[in-house]
Amino acid sequence: MKHLPPLKSLQFFLTAGQARNFKQAAEQLNVTQAAVSQQIRLLEDNLAAKLFERSNKQTMLTEKGRLLMPFIQRAFEEISSGIQNITGDPNPQVLRISTVHSFSSLWLIPRLQEFQQLHPEIMVQIAPSSDLVDFKQSSIDLAIRMGRGGYADVAQKKIYNDNLIFVASPELVAGIDKGDYKQVFRLPRIEDTSPGIQEKFQEYCQSVNIDHKALVPIIKSNDALPLIDSAVQGRGFLLVDSSLVMEHLRSGVLVKLLNYASKSPYSLYLVAPEQQFLWKKVQLFENWLVPKLLESFASMDNLQ
Repeated sequence: MKHLPPLKSLQFFLTAGQARNFKQAAEQLNVTQAAVSQQIRLLEDNLAAKLFERSNKQTMLTEKGRLLMPFIQRAFEEISSGIQNITGDPNPQVLRISTVHSFSSLWLIPRLQEFQQLHPEIMVQIAPSSDLVDFKQSSIDLAIRMGRGGYADVAQKKIYNDNLIFVASPELVAGIDKGDYKQVFRLPRIEDTSPGIQEKFQEYCQSVNIDHKALVPIIKSNDALPLIDSAVQGRGFLLVDSSLVMEHLRSGVLVKLLNYASKSPYSLYLVAPEQQFLWKKVQLFENWLVPKLLESFASMDNLQ
């Protein structure tokens, strides 16, 4: 192996390059600005290459600095992952979970108190987001995703295969046959623009010889929360994942339509780097969550 520059100087280079400011880098590293400058100078001497262009107003990477940066980033990420594999969970008292807004609001948060009563030593933090988590760049311990699977560079566990159903408020369908597609499709429509749900809606329309292109929705979004809220308010009928409207069906504020249920293209997954599934707090949460999900969804078929 060729002689490598000191690890400390590489760490200072990474921090200064990401901050683009030696003063901010010094604050992050808890050292003086002079110490940052000294380490960068040592690295530049070692490599015989200028890595930063400095001015009074800003500090920018040179072309060689920009070429070097992604290699140093990946190296420190790998070091961090290796150390984490050996040392385990760096923060066992806090469980940070990322999940989509709809599942978080409609299923998880109403039940979370039960888990916290069982495990008061663990503080749960929920980060609702529709974006996929970059575990290397965040402090998230576990993600709950509703999707098709195939998430890159992480382990995944499918925990529930969902179904799509048509729903509406009982007031909206009062006086019509809710099993008759001709009557139902005369009602205003609420549209989930998620590609998988669009595919299923078009398949159903084709099966009953309806031109889906002629149907103009009154509201459309890829966020299930406002769509479900609009359905509850009686604004239209909606094709939706059954898990998200389970409690609405139980309370009677929504009813099923058309005697229809079809396997959803989206399933619920637990997603995290493989080693994080071995952490005690993640295992405790998984062992609580999965049976709770299956229990709560077991009676879905009996709901009207």
